[in-house]
Amino acid sequence: MTLPDLPLPERLLLLGADFTRHQDVLIRINSAHTPHVTGTVAEHIPVTQALARGALDARDAIGTAPGLHHTPDVERAIGRLTQLATLAVVAADHLIDSVDLLSHPGQVPAKVPSATQTAQAARHSRLAEQLTSLGAEDCLTAAGLLARELRRQRPGAFRPPPALSPAQQAALEAVAAGRVTLDQQEDKVLVERGHGRMAITTMRSLESRGLVRREPCALWMHDERPHLTPEGCQALAATLATRGRPRSAPPAAVPPTAKAAVTRSATR
Repeated sequence: MTLPDLPLPERLLLLGADFTRHQDVLIRINSAHTPHVTGTVAEHIPVTQALARGALDARDAIGTAPGLHHTPDVERAIGRLTQLATLAVVAADHLIDSVDLLSHPGQVPAKVPSATQTAQAARHSRLAEQLTSLGAEDCLTAAGLLARELRRQRPGAFRPPPALSPAQQAALEAVAAGRVTLDQQEDKVLVERGHGRMAITTMRSLESRGLVRREPCALWMHDERPHLTPEGCQALAATLATRGRPRSAPPAAVPPTAKAAVTRSATR
């Protein structure tokens, strides 16, 4: 995955949108896991591997950014992306295992996987979904850490944030975190459970300003998924840059087995 030629926080927000798209596909696969989804899972392996490379590329871009001092917040952003890349690599490995179980049932003559093999394949696919479920959240957090630090180290690095209402600001963050879908038939916004409500008028106001655009959503019973446009990423990054340091905990320690996995090529 080639990172777009944008400032680092904005590039992280676009990477987060790719993780949301990836997650939607995995959730749909796992909602009806049968031997017939083998092809869909196989097609998604390179997508997952590309996300791992994208997270590593973002980490390296931060680590080698000219003149950027590696303060604790910069190191936290690098740590989150390292962990995210690791999880994406392991998720891809689980998808490979799922396809192997469904494609090579081990029967003589080989016909269809047994119930046990199908269950094992489904377990691997669910694990892949769980491992990357917070990918968009991690990208949003890393973007916020980096935006605040860039603003501190380089006054004038960001344009003044656009005039947004509190509801619009919250909506931009919710979209960036992958928490929002749209019900086209009922013309309403669906927000992930536990994250409040959002008015359709708020979403329309962001769309009219070119900050958000809709895409078809892979999830069952969800018609569309809003994503930030490049202009929306710019607006959110500028807003995040003006905030104080968040109280979120640093990324959890990566298990030794997962650390070993990330040292392998993400293009297995």
